[in-house]
Amino acid sequence: MQTEEIKNKLKETLGEQLEFEGHFNAVITRMNEQMQEHLLQWAEKCALRELDPDPSPADHNLLVFFFKPSINNIRGVLTKRKNSYFIALFLDKHKYYDLERRKLGF
Repeated sequence: MQTEEIKNKLKETLGEQLEFEGHFNAVITRMNEQMQEHLLQWAEKCALRELDPDPSPADHNLLVFFFKPSINNIRGVLTKRKNSYFIALFLDKHKYYDLERRKLGF
């Protein structure tokens, strides 16, 4: 799938206000179709509250979902305002994922 198609599907699932952070486009381009589907299924589970988020130690009004597929070097962070809307989906290499986690207090 193309990057814009993935973004549109994610916005349908998580809301139009969703922002894409990190090297999102580059990571999606490198993902095979099976991994892209895995990302979309994970996002749907987050939206349906089938996965439990972690509260951010740095911001008590923020909930965080972590995407850790079996691929070694790709990680994601989905943030959501408590009792409200999804804010952003960060997708990048492990190194930048660690920096994003630290920003959120993990």
